[in-house]
Amino acid sequence: MANSALDSTHRAARSFWRLMLGTSLVGLVCHFSFVVLFYINGVTALALVNVGSVTLYATAAFLLSRGLASWIAFFFVIFEVLAHAVLASYWVGWETGFYFYAILAIPVLIVADFQRLPSKILSVIGATVLVIGLDILVRSRAPVHALPNDVVDGLHYFNLSAALSILIFMVSNYFWLVKRAESELHLLATTDSLTHLLNRRSMVDAWRFEKYRQESTGASLSLILCDIDHFKQINDTHGHDVGDRVLQAVSETLASNLRETDHLARWGGEEFIIMLVGAPLDTAVGVAEELRAAVAARVIETDTARGEIRLSVTMTLGVSGMPADLSEPLEAVVARADAALYEGKRAGRNCVCRNDTREPKPMPRRAFA
Repeated sequence: MANSALDSTHRAARSFWRLMLGTSLVGLVCHFSFVVLFYINGVTALALVNVGSVTLYATAAFLLSRGLASWIAFFFVIFEVLAHAVLASYWVGWETGFYFYAILAIPVLIVADFQRLPSKILSVIGATVLVIGLDILVRSRAPVHALPNDVVDGLHYFNLSAALSILIFMVSNYFWLVKRAESELHLLATTDSLTHLLNRRSMVDAWRFEKYRQESTGASLSLILCDIDHFKQINDTHGHDVGDRVLQAVSETLASNLRETDHLARWGGEEFIIMLVGAPLDTAVGVAEELRAAVAARVIETDTARGEIRLSVTMTLGVSGMPADLSEPLEAVVARADAALYEGKRAGRNCVCRNDTREPKPMPRRAFA
C-alpha cells in the first residue's frame, strides 16, 4: 500500500511537471508572437515586457526539461502570468482578454505541490484579490494605447482559447489521476497484495452476490478450503521470501485450474478458499482432487542468496456445499469446510475430505469443465 501511495504521489508530481513544461513552451511561443504584434502596433513598452516574458519562459522550460529546481520554474511562470496580465490589461485594455491568464493562475496555485498549506492559501487569496482589484481598476478604464478593433478582437479570442485549452488540459489530467487513484484504492481494498487474489472481504461480497443469484437460478454453490501442508517449516527452513514465492506459485496453480465464473481468494496465511458456482458437492470434490494433484505436481523454482531452490508442496483440502434451501450463512459453510480440512490433516495431509450436507442432484463432471 505504501508503494502504491508513493506511485500515486509520483504520478501527480509528473502530471504537474508536464503541465508546467507544456505551459512554459506554449508561453514561450505566444509571447514571442506578442513581441512582434506589439512592436508592429507601436506598443514598444509591452514589446519589451514580452521580451522579458520570453526570457522567463525559456528559463523555466530549460529548468523543467533538465529536472532542475522545478519550484523556481513554477514561480517564474506564476510571476510572469500575473505580472503580464496586469501590465497588458492596463496598457492595451481589458477587452484584449489578458486577464484570463490571471484567473487561470488561481487553479494552478491550488494544484501545485510545492507549497505548504498556509502559503498555498495565502497565494490563492493574493491571486484572487489581484484579479478582483484588476477588474475594479482596469475594466472600465481607457487603455494607455488603444489598438485597432480587429486586433483587440483577435487578442481577446486568442487569449480566451489559450486559457481554456490550458484549463481543459489541467482538469482532464487531474480527472484521469483521480480515476486512476480510485481504481488503485479499490484494488487495494479487494485484493491480496502478495498473490493478487481476492481477499477475505471480497470473497464475502462474492458469496452474497452468488447466493442472491442462486435464489433465482437454483445454481449450486460449494466451497473448498485449502491449506498448504507444513508451510511453517518452509518459512523456518528457507525464509519468508521463499514462503512468499510458494504462496504465489500455489495461487497461480489454483487460478489456472478454475473457471472464470468461480471465485478464488487468499483466506489468510497459507489458506485459500474457492467458491465453485454451479457445482454440487460431488462435483466440487472432483475439482478439489484435481487441484490437489496440480499443486503437488508443480515444481517451484526461486532464487535465494544461497542459490536456486527447487521444491514441491502439497495441500490438504476440505469441501462443503450450500444446502439447496439456502438455510446456512457463509460462516457455517466455511466452518464445515474447515472441519473437513482438519479431518484431512489428521488423516495424513495431501488429501481431499468432504463434509456432506443436503444437496441437489449432482451435475455431470463435463458440465463443470
